[in-house]
Amino acid sequence: MVWGRIAAVVLATVAFVGCDSMELTIAAEPAPGGMLSISNANDAAWSDARLVVEAVESDGSTTICAEESMGRWQPGSAVTVPVCGDKLRITLTADGETARFTWANGQLFRKFGRKEVPVAE
Repeated sequence: MVWGRIAAVVLATVAFVGCDSMELTIAAEPAPGGMLSISNANDAAWSDARLVVEAVESDGSTTICAEESMGRWQPGSAVTVPVCGDKLRITLTADGETARFTWANGQLFRKFGRKEVPVAE
C-alpha cells in the first residue's frame, strides 16, 4: 500500500516535470541570408531565457547549431539564428519553464510529446 502511494507520487512528479509550458510562445519567420528570426510572442517579458536550436538529421539525431541566452527577453523582441537544416528543433527555457517547437518547410510547430501542431500566425 505504501509502495503504491510512493509510486503514484513519483509518477505524478515525473508527469508534472515532463510537461512543457503552455505559457511560453514564440513566433518565427525566415530572415535574409538563410537565417530565422525568432521572437517572444507573449505579452510579458521572460527572465533568464535560453534558446537552443538544433538541426534534426535524417536518422533522428540532432546537432546544436545555435544557443542564445538573454537575461530578459521582451515581448516582440527577436533573435536571429541560422537555418542549419531542413528541420530544426527549438527549445526555449525561461522563467523556469520549457517549451519545445520545430521549424520545417517554412512553418513553426509546437511540440506536445511526439505530436507537432502548427502554430497559427
